[in-house]
Amino acid sequence: MNTYYVVRDGDFVYNPRISNFAPVGPIKRNTLGRTGVMSPLYYVFRTHDVDGLYLEKYFSSTKWHRFMELNGDTGARADRFSIKDKDFVQMPIPLPNLEEQSKIARFLESVDNLIAANQRKVHDLKQIKTAYLERIFNQTLRFSSSTSPWVQRKVKSVFEERSERSGVGEMISVTINHGVVPASSLDRKDNSSEDRSNYKVVKQGDIAYNSMRMWQGASGVSRYEGIVSPAYTILKPIEGANSNFFGYLFKTNKMIQTFQKHSQGLTSDTWNLKYPALSEIQISYPDSGDEQATVAKLFEALDNLIAANQRKVDLLQKQKTSYLQRMFI
Repeated sequence: MNTYYVVRDGDFVYNPRISNFAPVGPIKRNTLGRTGVMSPLYYVFRTHDVDGLYLEKYFSSTKWHRFMELNGDTGARADRFSIKDKDFVQMPIPLPNLEEQSKIARFLESVDNLIAANQRKVHDLKQIKTAYLERIFNQTLRFSSSTSPWVQRKVKSVFEERSERSGVGEMISVTINHGVVPASSLDRKDNSSEDRSNYKVVKQGDIAYNSMRMWQGASGVSRYEGIVSPAYTILKPIEGANSNFFGYLFKTNKMIQTFQKHSQGLTSDTWNLKYPALSEIQISYPDSGDEQATVAKLFEALDNLIAANQRKVDLLQKQKTSYLQRMFI
């Protein structure tokens, strides 16, 4: 290890490995409070007469990327950026006086702290939701004066398959993370057929799921009227069934494992779960529509809180990007 670089607290390290988030490789500051060593594949440098936090924030911007692109290249390996040390040290860095450096750095640090705080809120709320999903659907936590156990019945007792077809209507997609959404809201190529006459109708309150991905959680309650690919299955609630309750039930780990068990096919890339097989699966649920609604409203409230805090994170991230572009001229 004689050729390894010593990295002291406050030193900066350039990693030539590139990614979608670091197209010319990242530069990070050692803030661990201790000394270590680094492979000679990295470039280590320390500064003087510069506010270290200011420089850290500068390297979190993209202002220095243009210099790297003009003076280096991807080299022999597509996953690494190549630049000579003598060229790297010529990188121009905008440096106002130390007082202004400090003000800029502390302001950007306060934005980062706000982002981190809201990201923690999102994480904590997701953990709370997961815990409630586990306890409520295992019936260790009840939101009703009723103490009677949930009924055990087959899926077909609460949902029938919607078989209507139409080529007219808004295109709807089913995603794993966001449930049922308009296809136009997704950043993906439209692979739908020009002839949509065989597409399936979806109505508000239906549960739509991807027959090939039900075992991965690709399902959701539709808030939209529209049409979907014939590859999807549409569940129409029978009177008295609260679709939102069952939408959350179908997202629990226990149910997803059950869907995987009942999916048909030789390998995971061919597994599918059509309505005839799904309809025979036994599920537990409260017979009371009031209790179904109470449970659904709890999870809807948690989802709204998660979404609100995520929007705040996204807005702060956009504001930070704007500040980085405007402050480092």
